[in-house]
Amino acid sequence: MEKIIYQVDAFTDIPFGGNPAAVVPDAVGLTDRQMQQIAREMNVSETAFITKQEDGFADFQVRFFTPTQEVDLCGHATVGAFFVLAKKGYIEGDQKIKIVKQKTGAGILPVEIYFEADEVAHIYMTQTKPRFAFSIENIRELAEIMKLGEEDIGLRGMNAVPQVISTGLPDIILPIKNLDALKKIDPDWNVLAAYSNRLGVVGVHAFSLETEEKDSDLACRNFAPAAGINEEAATGTSNGALGAYLIQNNIIPWSGEHTLLCEQGYYMDRPSKILVKLEGSKEDLVVKVGGKAVITLEGVMMV
Repeated sequence: MEKIIYQVDAFTDIPFGGNPAAVVPDAVGLTDRQMQQIAREMNVSETAFITKQEDGFADFQVRFFTPTQEVDLCGHATVGAFFVLAKKGYIEGDQKIKIVKQKTGAGILPVEIYFEADEVAHIYMTQTKPRFAFSIENIRELAEIMKLGEEDIGLRGMNAVPQVISTGLPDIILPIKNLDALKKIDPDWNVLAAYSNRLGVVGVHAFSLETEEKDSDLACRNFAPAAGINEEAATGTSNGALGAYLIQNNIIPWSGEHTLLCEQGYYMDRPSKILVKLEGSKEDLVVKVGGKAVITLEGVMMV
């Protein structure tokens, strides 16, 4: 069996930036084992397998596999997947915005495809409603794992503590006081993986209000060795959870709508820009994550 496969850099508009994902736009006939084998062969953080739906509830089913396991949702692979579907004619756009629904392990979620001059401009995905699980009480243990001092954790002049939040996948949102501390994070991967598994989280999403770029609102780094990804260049679900964290903890002013620009991957030589759009009320927050993408590889895989 032959399957067309693409590699896409998501959350960037230049090749070899952003976060790479693999996309199989027609996964009909593939078994779970074959999907896992393809994901391991592609060896990027996530591979998206797409099947067109005719049930009236969703337009496409999308399944996401890391090289080691299936996960419920992936932000950058969603951006990459729907960029491919629109770019290659699986989805046709005859207006500025086309909304489709993807069926994922995290539920049925809308995806907004923005067109400019008949070309795909960017993709926004709606995430699941924020779920605020618990705060991390043992700051010293987390600091030691991340190779930080306790004094590096938090935000200046604010009561900000690490907290587990999910908008599709649970992550520890870790506030860091400055950019220098963010840069020096160097986790013990095995210990962090065990710690993540013990807490039932994917990993740690660290952020600073200090940034590398003037137009960015936040600088971020993401660590998920428990999912087979030591550090990731761009993470949609984690930045969505971060947006919810900022609103819930009154770190940014809230007036019913806010868009954040998060930079990530700068210390991996894969600079990424992730848009986080927050809408609604604090009690009923809608979180959307978006960005651009570029196809870097197209081929046929023999399965």
